[in-house]
Amino acid sequence: MEQVHPTRQELVRLRRRIALAESLVNIIKKDLEALMRTLFDLVKELQTYRDNMYKNLDEAYSTFTKSELIVGSRTIESASLTALPIKYDVHEEKKIGVIGIQFHSLKLIRAKEASPRLNLMDTPIELDTASLKIQQGLENIVGLAEIESSIRVLLDVIALKNRQLNRLEHKVLPNLSKTINYIELILEETERQDSIRVRVLQRKRKERASKS
Repeated sequence: MEQVHPTRQELVRLRRRIALAESLVNIIKKDLEALMRTLFDLVKELQTYRDNMYKNLDEAYSTFTKSELIVGSRTIESASLTALPIKYDVHEEKKIGVIGIQFHSLKLIRAKEASPRLNLMDTPIELDTASLKIQQGLENIVGLAEIESSIRVLLDVIALKNRQLNRLEHKVLPNLSKTINYIELILEETERQDSIRVRVLQRKRKERASKS
């Protein structure tokens, strides 16, 4: 309190600061509510992608096994040696989300093929279906990576907002309130002393006037 100037001008300035701090507290709390809602939605979406991924991979395996039963494992092995490789890439870009946060947006890109990978006359349709299911599984894996990245970003921002909120609620606002109370006490005491001085002066004037 030694550096505080107990003046009315300082009191007005501190009251403005405490009003601003209280406004920031309300804004941060609203941001946290929006962030937590988004986080819960992403967690639900994460589970959906994970379930779909396992489903796609299970279907791909069972369909591949079925194709082996139809034409034999040697035919499948021979087809795999002559099949054109599939080229994938992951396209990444930025997107704006809740309260203006930047998130990573990921998308699986499959290169166009000049000719069919498999000869449908020599291989069963189940083999092509298995390949499609694997691609769908990869798409879900990329979706999982995007959501997990977004969750990490959200958790970092939530932690930052909580630190800001704790500092305002447990340090800034209490210190401002304490300083304001201190200045108000000093000003009240000053006014009381001034009032006493005025009454003393008035009494002395009356005494001098009565003697004269």
